[in-house]
Amino acid sequence: MTDFEKLTPLDSAVILAALVMAAGAFCPIVTLPVVGSLSYVMSGNGDGIFIVISAMGIVALILTGYRRATGVVAGAALIWMLMTLVKIAALLADTRAKLDQSMKGNPFGSIAKVLANSVGFGWGWVLLFSGAIAVIILAFANQRSSDKFAKLSEPDPTVPAFSNADNLIAELLANQQKQVGQQPTSRPASFGKRGR
Repeated sequence: MTDFEKLTPLDSAVILAALVMAAGAFCPIVTLPVVGSLSYVMSGNGDGIFIVISAMGIVALILTGYRRATGVVAGAALIWMLMTLVKIAALLADTRAKLDQSMKGNPFGSIAKVLANSVGFGWGWVLLFSGAIAVIILAFANQRSSDKFAKLSEPDPTVPAFSNADNLIAELLANQQKQVGQQPTSRPASFGKRGR
């Protein structure tokens, strides 16, 4: 399937969800005081590149007809995002704990605590997770709709359940067996002796 006319509404929804996931990689995932916010892509140095490549892969899989594989790719991207989120959360918690210990008795400790507490997660995570989860759900929905379609268009039991290529191979093998059976049996020629 390479024509855009053959896209179903579910296919279009998967592509839209993949684009939302890719857009989330360019949106803020961590907000920092004074500095601003960081995106998942981080000018090409972050893990968000994997997410963008995954989103492009999902679109390519839909356009080539591999609908089931989109859920696998989105699942891998979701696991990757969860691991990154856990790492960031652990890093923030560790930084806050170290800052609390180092600022005891410091007159500027309260300002440092306010700055540390203003570090948080950005809204890019919403796009990232919602896009990945939507692709997974839509991949299952696509599978169920194709299963229903397959049940509605079940093949005729009198016709062999082969694809066109399988039919051609089966016919070729059958013809070869017929030709082998029809060859006349002749006496093998003897080398170096004259036949009488």
